[in-house]
Amino acid sequence: MARGHSQYGDYCLRWAAMVSAKEVFLAHANNPGFDPTVAELRRSLTAAKQEALAQVKAVAQDQLGQVMPGLYERIVVTTIQIAAHVGLGVGLALEALDEVFSKTSLSLFSREIREMMTETGVSLKRRHSNRIAKLVAEIEAQRLAWRHNHEFLSWLGFRRDDPRYTSQNRRERLEAFKVQQRLLASRDAVITKLGVPLTTALEGHDRFMLANRWHLPPTAEHSVERYVWPLLSLQSGPVTILEYARLEYDAFVDAGGPKDQAQALFEKIAAAFKTQLIAALEHLPEDAQAGVIV
Repeated sequence: MARGHSQYGDYCLRWAAMVSAKEVFLAHANNPGFDPTVAELRRSLTAAKQEALAQVKAVAQDQLGQVMPGLYERIVVTTIQIAAHVGLGVGLALEALDEVFSKTSLSLFSREIREMMTETGVSLKRRHSNRIAKLVAEIEAQRLAWRHNHEFLSWLGFRRDDPRYTSQNRRERLEAFKVQQRLLASRDAVITKLGVPLTTALEGHDRFMLANRWHLPPTAEHSVERYVWPLLSLQSGPVTILEYARLEYDAFVDAGGPKDQAQALFEKIAAAFKTQLIAALEHLPEDAQAGVIV
């Protein structure tokens, strides 16, 4: 009996090694009820973010410091639990996909709130001894950091035509805050853990979800910029098309386009992002690979 049980265990291990991260991701993304435990964790994670956003609106500013650390810890711990079930790369990909459909993301919080989260994230990283928990805490901390830098870049972009901020002044601010060095450091730190394609997907997603991201004006004069900028990013075809769709969506919404058409454009973004995640999961480092789906 023990020998048979051992043989079955060996079979499961061999099966786990054969199952790709892409297959695990598709199993969960295409059928949310595939694994009830993971499905419930995903719902709980979205609910935790929604609760945190609601608390920001309901709680006095001076009390947020007492509320947010606990809420953010709940978010990170739930992310760790999902990653423990499906693998690091798949867990983060599913979380990002859920954020698109729920339109609920940490990117929607103000910088001040995200800084509170950063302090909690550093504490969590030090506290956890489990390998996957440490990886999730570190990656989430780096994602908060690059959100800060993307938001600062957007802040400067908003002021392109503001006479109070000359081009020299804005360049000096970029250098003073070391935006380039900090953004690249966060990106490189995540790349070592998730690989380039998935890191690219997550960073682009986090930037697009930023509540305060800068939008190219929805005018005909800027339509060329919306076309050219993604091409100059030197990304692959699918990623370039996705970035173009994001810029066009912003322009359409800012121009006051009909809501049903805006929703259709948003659904195209979600579909393109899912395609990007599927491709990215084929290039994960070994530590970020998935586990069993049986």
